[in-house]
Amino acid sequence: MSLWNVEGYVRLRRGGDDRILELFAERHVPSGARVLEAGCGPGRAAAALAGRHAAEVTAVDVSPEMLAAAREIVSGSVELVQADAADLPFADDSFDAALSNFAVHLFDRPRAFAEIRRVLRPGAPYWIKTADPDRIGEHWSAPLFPSFVEIEVERFPGETELRHQLEGAGFGEVTAERITIHEELPREVAIERLRGGTFSTLALLPAKEREEGVSRAPELLTDPVVDRSTILVVTARA
Repeated sequence: MSLWNVEGYVRLRRGGDDRILELFAERHVPSGARVLEAGCGPGRAAAALAGRHAAEVTAVDVSPEMLAAAREIVSGSVELVQADAADLPFADDSFDAALSNFAVHLFDRPRAFAEIRRVLRPGAPYWIKTADPDRIGEHWSAPLFPSFVEIEVERFPGETELRHQLEGAGFGEVTAERITIHEELPREVAIERLRGGTFSTLALLPAKEREEGVSRAPELLTDPVVDRSTILVVTARA
């Protein structure tokens, strides 16, 4: 069973193509660079890298539904491949850079990191954008669901764990930074995100807790909803 309502995820979430992606492109994606996106979801980052930065992008996801959504927005120059990040169908040293946007918590990370390193040329960067588990409680929906923080902290690896796993896969020069993002959502949009199943966490909550939290959202959420999130960005070199 999917952790998302893919239609709702695509319609109601805007992640992937943002200022953090622009930082990745500015630092690591010269024109014509061969870029692998592992866990591409609906393809927004892949489309932006190909369209604005003239990258040769190969975008991989294990979900055929997400890849179908990606086909609606990426250009014909983007190669879309259904594959598990832990078993990539590419030759060694195939890419100049790789990235994963809010995907590594879904990977078999030791195997996936070893595979991503294998397909990167020596010295190429791997850029990971993920939630900082130490700041999960800042998410605007956390107060609605008593189990939210515990579930998310268990799912999302922190800096120390990622560093250990990347180094164990053979990566070097592992660095980390934290970037704060700010967004204001109309309350009805925030509630629609909850009702539409656009967060994978919702599928992991006890059904009663999920239903009660969503029902209380109109009363407890401000309008607009202020979303301040701390993003953990980890970069490693193959």
